[in-house]
Amino acid sequence: MPRSPSIAVLALGVAIVVVAGGSGCRLVNRRGPVPPELADARRLCNEGLAAADRADLDRAEGLLEEAVRNCPVDVDARRHYADVLWQRGDRTEAIAQVAKALELSPADPGLCVTAGDMYLDLGLFNEADRLAAEAVHLAPKSAEAWRLHGRVALARGQPDPALADFHRALSLMPEHRATLLDTAEAYRRLDRPQRALATLAVLGETYGPDDLPGEVLVLEGLAQEALGRRGDAVESYRRAVASQRPPAEAAARLAALEQQAVEVMAAGGEASRR
Repeated sequence: MPRSPSIAVLALGVAIVVVAGGSGCRLVNRRGPVPPELADARRLCNEGLAAADRADLDRAEGLLEEAVRNCPVDVDARRHYADVLWQRGDRTEAIAQVAKALELSPADPGLCVTAGDMYLDLGLFNEADRLAAEAVHLAPKSAEAWRLHGRVALARGQPDPALADFHRALSLMPEHRATLLDTAEAYRRLDRPQRALATLAVLGETYGPDDLPGEVLVLEGLAQEALGRRGDAVESYRRAVASQRPPAEAAARLAALEQQAVEVMAAGGEASRR
């Protein structure tokens, strides 16, 4: 005898139908034509994404807002609208949009990761942890899900489990730049600077020789400092300061090391005069 749908699934289906009916946007019948409201929402969504690719976030926001208004049950429209809002700094509304998207599609691991990343960046660790665990449960072969799980652990000061999660993510996506950077940071926090540098070397191979981002160079400098290689650290920080988007930490660490060098030279000169 076939199993009947669960009450939760039926309730979700009823909720979505009610939302769709109230909005004038009908859900897609996979065997029938796409409703005009949804087709229009998808057109607006595509135009919004094209505008976002051109860095025209004003236009992208307007188009995606209209897409969501035309068809509130279009999960992709809400997902992309949330992303543009986040880029524009409207964190509260971005969270609201991605939460609504999750209500419509709670078993979407990609949405769980997107929402989890947002919550984590806002310092809402419990929510981020819950969504990371859900993403891993839904998609155990998702590198993004394991990375989020590790990022939450690292943010909570737990580098050991974070490192295990990052390695799991890298086993699924070996040259993922953000995960390699996370892995190097976990090694640094575990006081394993040599492994941090080895990981950063792998990461560096994915860039051109003069294209390393400032955050990579800063982490490289911190690992070199931990190994007592002050000269190499200074060079890394100088390159970070000269990078396209220099992190504030680069200038601070460079100034500190240069001041230390001045003090050492002054102390040496004073000693030679005695």
